[in-house]
Amino acid sequence: MAAYQKIEFDQLKSSPLGECIDLASSALGSTIVKVTDEFFAPATNMINPAPPIHAPGRFVDTGAWMDGWETKRHNPNYDWCIIKLGFSGSFKGFDLDTHYFTGNQAPFGSVDAAVVPIGGDAESADIKWVNILPKVELPPTCHNVFVLEEETAVYTHLRVNNIPDGGIARFRAYGNVTPVWPEDKNAIVDLAFCGNGGRAVECSNQHYTPGSNILLPGRGQNMGDGWETKRSRTPGHSDHVTIRLGAKGHILKAVVDTSHYCGNYPHKIVLAGTVSSEEVPQADAEWTTLIEPASTGPHNIFYFDLPHTDKAFTHAKITIIPDGGLKRLRLYGVREGAAIPPLPIDIGDAALA
Repeated sequence: MAAYQKIEFDQLKSSPLGECIDLASSALGSTIVKVTDEFFAPATNMINPAPPIHAPGRFVDTGAWMDGWETKRHNPNYDWCIIKLGFSGSFKGFDLDTHYFTGNQAPFGSVDAAVVPIGGDAESADIKWVNILPKVELPPTCHNVFVLEEETAVYTHLRVNNIPDGGIARFRAYGNVTPVWPEDKNAIVDLAFCGNGGRAVECSNQHYTPGSNILLPGRGQNMGDGWETKRSRTPGHSDHVTIRLGAKGHILKAVVDTSHYCGNYPHKIVLAGTVSSEEVPQADAEWTTLIEPASTGPHNIFYFDLPHTDKAFTHAKITIIPDGGLKRLRLYGVREGAAIPPLPIDIGDAALA
């Protein structure tokens, strides 16, 4: 049985989970592929990256509208749903959030995991499911955060068990992506992309939305899925996100996307790189400037061919001056040890996807 510790939600950021990303999030391409019951509310709500909404007095045909996954009553066994992860990875903990389910929450829950081959059936008898979070109690209308004593193996699918029935508002599966690199070592890749193991490890301000959003797939739908800081009135102010690259590499081209930021894009941006064995580079780390202060604009994509292509970096830092919002940051290059291609590189429409 997997060993775990339950912690308070306000301890999450300082716990091992604070260094992780939510691998179950639909923002990463994770999907619900099978569910036993969703009579009152669909399981897709559970992997919505946005916090749950409370809407007392709002009713639909099946009863009160609930922003989560809710099943019928009186299940003699238990309900479950299977999540196909957008990116395979290992796990350090979970949050089974029951917010606004005040007497109809799932009283217990557990989590299983499996490796399902591409094109395989997650319900096949050939698939071996492993319990990675044992049956735990889920009090009503609160976060229920569990930190595993040991990080799990790498899996492609998760099964959330709703015991015996009821509601779970959100399910967060905190872990690390296991990137699948091209066989060609010389292939150009986005070293910062979350699907390649890139992670936002430090952010100066996340007043509206988290800095980790700039590494997500796609170009998003609105300002809610980018990174936006609060306004600063202090002369000389700037905000930044520090990124640990998925692999040490040579950054050859940067793409800064301000889509949907029409009146709150940064006045200028700066990009720098460094080498560090630490998760977050120390305060005295030496940073190499890759983009001198450069202007951006509203709702657009900005391309930068970078200097210092001979240097390989482990971390990058995007700074916005003085504040504002960015939708995405792409850092195209090659992994350390690869041949540097002819410059400038041509990424085609990659940044538009």
